[in-house]
Amino acid sequence: MANAPRLSKQGAPRRPGPVGPGPAGVDSAAGRIVDAVVGAVSAGRLPPGTKLGEEELVRLFDVGRTVVRDALKRLGFLGLVDLLPNRGAFVAQATHEEAEQIYVARRLIEGEIVRDVARHCTAADVRRPRDHIDRQAAAKAAGDRGEYISLLGEFHLVIAALGGNRVLEGIVAQLVSRSGLLVTLYDSHDESCALDDHAEMIDMLARGDGDGCAGLMARHLRTNERRLRIGQPQAQPESLAEALLPNP
Repeated sequence: MANAPRLSKQGAPRRPGPVGPGPAGVDSAAGRIVDAVVGAVSAGRLPPGTKLGEEELVRLFDVGRTVVRDALKRLGFLGLVDLLPNRGAFVAQATHEEAEQIYVARRLIEGEIVRDVARHCTAADVRRPRDHIDRQAAAKAAGDRGEYISLLGEFHLVIAALGGNRVLEGIVAQLVSRSGLLVTLYDSHDESCALDDHAEMIDMLARGDGDGCAGLMARHLRTNERRLRIGQPQAQPESLAEALLPNP
């Protein structure tokens, strides 16, 4: 990706705050475009590499170029859009190497974190991740994929926080954010096993099974990585209108 992903620490794209002062109405108008693009990417209607032409966005949202450029700048800040000089804006793309490096780091770090957590985990410690799994299940049942992906990533931060090492917790937050963007862009949209893995991991933590937790974490993250469709052809939308305004 041209820009390093910058997401919320929960791991899924969020609307960025205002980017400096601008003409009256620019923030709200740009926000509509940002929301539309984030929603279309999360739903798989805007695959990686799709060009976001300024002229078409101006026409679709009935705004000026200043508004469109502000929206694209925000999307670039989120890491969802690559802004390429003399070429324009494109939905971000990643490489196999980038994904592999992120997930190798996660397996190494999170495996040891969860092993350590299992050694001193208390009933009170287990309560928070169990409650979090209930939130994951609710988002999944509601069909809110964006919220579900966000919560799946946030769960790993909950586990990392139980370790009590703020340095490692910060590293995990960065890795979860970067892999969360990969999931949003490239996942096969079948995250059903993730919730089951999380529930099983909590049961292992409650039993104090550190080796089991570490092994499950490695398998879980490897499965997540294998679901990514990086490099596979994806159908491009016939038009931005089809992707961004599916129900005009």
